[in-house]
Amino acid sequence: MALRDVLMAATIIMFVAAGAIFSRRFWNIYQVMKKSRPTNRSDRLGERLTSTFIQVFAHKRMLKIRYSGVLHLFIFSGFVVLLIDVVGSILQLFVAGFSIGPVLGMIVDIWVCLVLIGVVMAIYQRAVIKPERYHGSDETDGYIILGMITMIVIGIAIHESFYPYAAIPVFGVKSAPIGAMEFLAYGLSHLWATLGWTAPRAASIGYAVGYAMDILVIWIFLAYLPYSKHLHVFLAIPNIFVRKMRPPGELVPSPVPEEGIAIRSFGDLSWKDVMDLYTCTECGRCQAVCPAHAAGQALSPKMIILELREALKKELAGGEPIPLAGGVVSQEELWACTTCGACMEACPVFIEHVPKIVGMRAALLEDGEIDKSAQKVLVGWDRQGNSFGQPLKKRPQWTKGLDVAIKDARREPVDWLWFVGDFASYDPRLQDLTRLVAQLLQRAEVDFGILYDGESNSGNDALRIGEFGLFEALAQKNLAKLEEAQYNMIFTTDPHSLNALKNEYVKYGFDRPVKHYTEAFVDLIEGGKFDLKPLGIRATYHDPCYLGRWNRIFDAPRELIKRVGVDLVEMPRHGENSFCCGAGGGRIWMEEVGIKERPADQRIKEALTLEGVTHFVVACPKDVAMFTAAVASTGNEGRLRVVDVAELLAEAAGLGIPDKLVATR
Repeated sequence: MALRDVLMAATIIMFVAAGAIFSRRFWNIYQVMKKSRPTNRSDRLGERLTSTFIQVFAHKRMLKIRYSGVLHLFIFSGFVVLLIDVVGSILQLFVAGFSIGPVLGMIVDIWVCLVLIGVVMAIYQRAVIKPERYHGSDETDGYIILGMITMIVIGIAIHESFYPYAAIPVFGVKSAPIGAMEFLAYGLSHLWATLGWTAPRAASIGYAVGYAMDILVIWIFLAYLPYSKHLHVFLAIPNIFVRKMRPPGELVPSPVPEEGIAIRSFGDLSWKDVMDLYTCTECGRCQAVCPAHAAGQALSPKMIILELREALKKELAGGEPIPLAGGVVSQEELWACTTCGACMEACPVFIEHVPKIVGMRAALLEDGEIDKSAQKVLVGWDRQGNSFGQPLKKRPQWTKGLDVAIKDARREPVDWLWFVGDFASYDPRLQDLTRLVAQLLQRAEVDFGILYDGESNSGNDALRIGEFGLFEALAQKNLAKLEEAQYNMIFTTDPHSLNALKNEYVKYGFDRPVKHYTEAFVDLIEGGKFDLKPLGIRATYHDPCYLGRWNRIFDAPRELIKRVGVDLVEMPRHGENSFCCGAGGGRIWMEEVGIKERPADQRIKEALTLEGVTHFVVACPKDVAMFTAAVASTGNEGRLRVVDVAELLAEAAGLGIPDKLVATR
């Protein structure tokens, strides 16, 4: 049999075999997804297409880690361009004399070089740099894939460079010499001539070896990929396309009542959750930004996805089903999460870690498996409507001492309704700050009011602990009181309350405008309500997770800080990449198990690296509590002062800061 016939037969047989293996794997995955919970990911098609293009072809998230992003871009773009070679090489085999031409040939040669550069960079990263985020990933699989890619692109260069000498003995046609435009094949073809490898037999073998390294290895690659972590080669683009397009801060859409949000088995996952498991690239970017992992706790968002994926594989292979919550994923991992969303922000393929973690938390809660301190808080929310276990009638006690009484929005109309929140209402450390905000509003002659004892906790943290039923009860209580009130806009000093009002209450038809107080105060400044004196201090600002990452409010706090004459110096991690204080997801009430260094302490140390910074500015009551404690625990009371944005505004407006408030900082 002629060599050409052998190559043609091998191409067809291996393509059919690889296609069958590939299809079977995807059919099995499809069957699992088909049995999973439904979720609507077909809305806003235009935005989905646009964001997919930006993330895939512009590598927006990938390039946040520049070195990794560049090497991935080289390899990824190479695969796209090298499809030209795949089509050209196969047609060349089946259609004697076919050629993609010198221009496309040159493009292929360029990308062969780029892919090889990317492979070398990748090997250097794995073998020399060894990022901590790779810990727990399948390194062997990574090297296998890189080896195959290397064989493929080298094979391209080899068989193209031998083609002019092998054209007559293999294809029965005469080929023109390779032009200099196809520089890689051109250079190698001259090397073969120098070595005396251009005789018909040697050239035929050289061409066959190159073709096998290229096309036949591609079919092996196709068969292997669905069983490796590099399945994301096929699933990443669709997974990005079906990314969450609802408000970022909404944890889950309203669940079916009889199903709830608890995740006990793989049948409780949505089809997007299942796709997430198979799409994970094991890059560890989520792990690298996780505050719980950085604190030394058991949690790694990456490992949770990998643990679930491995358990699903075993179950599909006939293994005995294992409970997901507390079984496949340990309780220690689940309760360590702060629900800050940094993992989801960092993931280049838009895996949704937090909803899965909260769903498994809900399953633990149903079984009574929860930290005792957190359980006490849940009881307080249920009985008294607040996390401090205080009577509702004490909620408005912070208003005592104000020169002008605050309106009760349930009894008389107001322009702005202030949803105060638990910490700002009950925590003695924060009540002076709450009064200061009220005084600023009164100075600006804002017509505002509060719900007094009609306000309950927003339920944002209850939901993220996993208590959907309690969240619903709290939401319904607040919505009933909001119905009684007459107002034009709601504002709050608490990002957690903001998130619930703005994103979670939508489930129940609530659609009133909601602002964070920094947004509202920027409006007041622009309206000329304050005469501000520059403070002339140097400060840094911490983006609260539920204000910044979950609600994309980055500019308003910074605008306020600049308006009061503060020299703002950004921390290395800021904006959507801000580092969590460690309080979210109910963690502020839980035991500190396995913590080597608190996230808040790490954040204060990060701020102290900034030259000349004397103030650490926050815009969340929990942050005031967390970071004030962190400054003390790290022994930096004399070097850094934690202040709320409202304190800076009050000082610039000549309102004065209570001595008690200054002393607590």
